[in-house]
Amino acid sequence: MKAFAVTSMGLLLLSACLTGCGESVDAEVLALREQLVLKDRPEQTTSTKKIRTSLLEDGAADEIDVTILARITAGDLPPWETGKAAFIVTDATGHEGEKDHNPHTCPFCSRNINDYLAEVRFHDDKGEVIGIDSRELFDVEEPQLVVITGKASINDADLLAVSADGIYIVRQ
Repeated sequence: MKAFAVTSMGLLLLSACLTGCGESVDAEVLALREQLVLKDRPEQTTSTKKIRTSLLEDGAADEIDVTILARITAGDLPPWETGKAAFIVTDATGHEGEKDHNPHTCPFCSRNINDYLAEVRFHDDKGEVIGIDSRELFDVEEPQLVVITGKASINDADLLAVSADGIYIVRQ
């Protein structure tokens, strides 16, 4: 009987530690993750340069559906909009499938770096940018590799802007 009590107490302490250890995640964050984080990685992606070129063509639509492979980075600048579900990404498709390509250091791509950048924003039901920092909302950090889905347009700053509806986080 004493062994049962000791074992039960040990299991109780272990379960308390497992549920109490680490940071708790806000219910709103969990609900948004469930809505926005993609379970499966989208296969087909398009480079930011190709999307940008399409949007700038005469007679092109103002907005198109996109899926992009990118890294959360803005070169030497911080990519985050603090307190918002918004960040800057840099295209990660590379030259001919090159996996570690960085447009910020590439002598060719860096000449027209805006071709490889996109501003990503996640909106709530009212059309406002979600007021939770992306790092907390998606548990991401710079230079996280992600796949973003959404609608793209060119903003007033002449940057590709993606109103995102999904994110797949590539964990390595």
